[in-house]
Amino acid sequence: MPTHATAQHIGTRSHQCDATATRSTGDGGRAFVLLDGIGSSDQVREWTRARARRLADLTARSLEPDEAVTQVQNELAAQAGWAPGACAVAAVTGPDQLLRVAWIGDCRAYLLSPDGHLQRLTTDHNLRAEIEAAGGQAPRWSRNRVTRCLGHPDPGAAMEPERTAVHDRSGARLLLASDGCYEPIEDAARDLGAELAALDPAGCAKHLVSLALALGGEHRDNATCMVVDFPHAPAAEAGAGRVLCAHGRAFMWDSCSGCAAAEETPHPADPVTMRSPWTSRMVKRCRTCAQPPGRRIHKGA
Repeated sequence: MPTHATAQHIGTRSHQCDATATRSTGDGGRAFVLLDGIGSSDQVREWTRARARRLADLTARSLEPDEAVTQVQNELAAQAGWAPGACAVAAVTGPDQLLRVAWIGDCRAYLLSPDGHLQRLTTDHNLRAEIEAAGGQAPRWSRNRVTRCLGHPDPGAAMEPERTAVHDRSGARLLLASDGCYEPIEDAARDLGAELAALDPAGCAKHLVSLALALGGEHRDNATCMVVDFPHAPAAEAGAGRVLCAHGRAFMWDSCSGCAAAEETPHPADPVTMRSPWTSRMVKRCRTCAQPPGRRIHKGA
């Protein structure tokens, strides 16, 4: 079971509208969720806390954080009237070494490997990222204009989350952070990897939030982060570099770097249509391991 800790500070805002939640998956894994509410009021604070708990519940049940984000989005779309919005990032682990991450908005996820390499797993859904992707020079204020989020109040705005996966999380440290935590550190050109490597999860989370506040200037946003330490895999697993599914095949998320396409085949088991235990819609799953049949695996492991 991974070790984790959370820290947050209200900054100079009137309300703390960031929220975190975790849930056990029941198979030795855990779901981790961080939300950054848009606005500062009693309503936004309570709404964001409730959505964080709901997203953690769905992620732990399904082990599919992107599907969980979409489910929460669908629930919000079905509600009448205006609702607050929040940026969100969710991660989930299981008994294998696979780490799955999904996000919508500009909350971020970073993974610090045992050798000290820091990998940013997410891309921002904000106006700055769009302008820079198009080759433009983004003004400073553009990073505060999110283009995707849960419960987005702008009609017609994109609602789809993005997802990624890391196939070997053994011995790594995961950071989930709101923009109020990572932006001051980034703006000051501090080495986030070095700051993240220090202390245990609880000490590190407190350190990052304190650092963000110290660097944040006169107007400081809510700052929240969650630090998760993953245990080292047993020696036999660590050397394998592949995650086996219930068929005894190497499991894949979307693709596997370094593998030839000719060695990839569609999921071999017959898919079965079933009602998902965590949502009312019908889904297709493998009869053998209950994974979506669109997943791809290697021919041999």
